[in-house]
Amino acid sequence: MTLGIRTQAAIAAGLLCFSPLVARADAASDARLAAMEQRMTQLEDKLAASEAKVEEQAELLKTQATPAVGAGEVVEEIDVFLSRVDVAGYVSASYLYNANNPDDPTYAQSLNQFNLDHNTFNLDAANIDLQMPASEPGQGGFHLDINFGQNAQILGGYFAPDDEPYAADNVVEIEQLNVQYNWDGILFKFGKFDTLLGYEVIDIVANKQVTQGVLFTYAIPLYHTGLLASGKIGEEWGFAVGAVNGWNNANDLNDNKGVLGQINFATGAFSTALSTYYGSDGNTGFSSLANTVENFNESRALVVDWVATVNATDAFTIWWEANWGSQSDVVFEPPPDGGSPYAGRELNAQWYGGLIGTSYQVSDALWLSARSEWFRDNKGYRIANGDDVTAFTLTGTLGYQITPNLLGRLEVRYDKLKADTTSQAEIFPQGGPGNTSNRDLQYIANVAYVFD
Repeated sequence: MTLGIRTQAAIAAGLLCFSPLVARADAASDARLAAMEQRMTQLEDKLAASEAKVEEQAELLKTQATPAVGAGEVVEEIDVFLSRVDVAGYVSASYLYNANNPDDPTYAQSLNQFNLDHNTFNLDAANIDLQMPASEPGQGGFHLDINFGQNAQILGGYFAPDDEPYAADNVVEIEQLNVQYNWDGILFKFGKFDTLLGYEVIDIVANKQVTQGVLFTYAIPLYHTGLLASGKIGEEWGFAVGAVNGWNNANDLNDNKGVLGQINFATGAFSTALSTYYGSDGNTGFSSLANTVENFNESRALVVDWVATVNATDAFTIWWEANWGSQSDVVFEPPPDGGSPYAGRELNAQWYGGLIGTSYQVSDALWLSARSEWFRDNKGYRIANGDDVTAFTLTGTLGYQITPNLLGRLEVRYDKLKADTTSQAEIFPQGGPGNTSNRDLQYIANVAYVFD
């Protein structure tokens, strides 16, 4: 079918009318496109200007002085320092009951170094130990070992000015404080450090027994201040030698120095050490405080101490200690009871003794330990006034590792003294005022948290 003449004319007229409209739309689109192109060009110009400014500032910074160490480098150096510092310590508390039931409970256990108070809960020690070991040749280091509590008081710690005499929880004592340098495998310590002598140590958590023995308390010094060098001779032998102020004193009491020495050997399950101290410091005995030496500069003390340890099996360990010591030119003064046979005389005092200890690991957490000691004080200089004073101790300890860091121990300790004159060996308080005994039985519970 074909369109009529009128219809064809109408379509032609419509197309003629629509063409101007299409033309105007194309013109508007072209205008918008041109505006967008102009905007893009302006943005590109600004970006190029900004990049040029950044490059100019970078060149300017290159001409300025920069710090030698940046913040990142400071943090890195601090991290390296802290990574080399070993942090360890412990908190120890105990309860002690003395079967003698002494009237005065303070400092009633005459043969103990610590754990002195009867029927008392004690803060034995809170200890912080910081050490950067100089383990490699050319390295420097330090050791800071601080005690708080009753043990610090007994070791001669310092009170705040207004503290009461027995405010043990306010006492601070620096057990060790020294700087170290490793020179070609020889370690030098300069400052205060623990003695080389003896099997037991001041830190009670490092010993199998809660209480230290008689040899620790009476036969050897505990610490020194001076210069100590130690090293290895081959794989199995080692040595140590030092010059110190004296016996248990941070400051020198005279113009002379004491000397320390040790030779040690270890192989497999066996280790041993022979140590000695020699010096002139007026090494006055613990209980015979009235006794003095004739001359602090010339009256010398000599102590020789031998220890050995054998790990017989993975579970069973045994150790020994033998000790001999002397102090020249002791002036014996009459004690309060007037009982010393040496009063008013100047003599050389000697002491000697031995120890044997064992430990058995029952399980991963449970262990048993026992210690037996014998000690002879031939003129009553170290323990009690009298002739041939002899001490005997027997200690049994049950230990349990409650958690990896929490240690619990129960201990029973028996002490006995004898002398040619029996009354002169009765130094253990008993019962009412003035009563004494030559026997002592103690029950001790100890709990310690140890961290490293």
